[in-house]
Amino acid sequence: MAFENISIRQIVGAALSNDAIIIDVRDAGRFQNGHIPMAINLPLDRIERGQVNFPKSRVLIVYCDTGGSSIQAARILSNMGYRVINCIGGLKNYKASLTK
Repeated sequence: MAFENISIRQIVGAALSNDAIIIDVRDAGRFQNGHIPMAINLPLDRIERGQVNFPKSRVLIVYCDTGGSSIQAARILSNMGYRVINCIGGLKNYKASLTK
């Protein structure tokens, strides 16, 4: 399956317009240090092990620090049958406030 790519700067708008779940694929420590509002934490290693339990009807938007881990997560989730949007550029390019 394929997935869509968007700029990290479009993440909140894309989440709202798609009624999507925002997923931070970084480890728990990095997530706790600051994440995009509305995001939940599901580290890439758990995705790789198939520990994913979201309704297939929901769009999943994934991001990480630089974009490498999120593209891996997007491929895996897409292959599992989810509709996925990957954020290019990662959190380092996100200019809005983070939630802790």
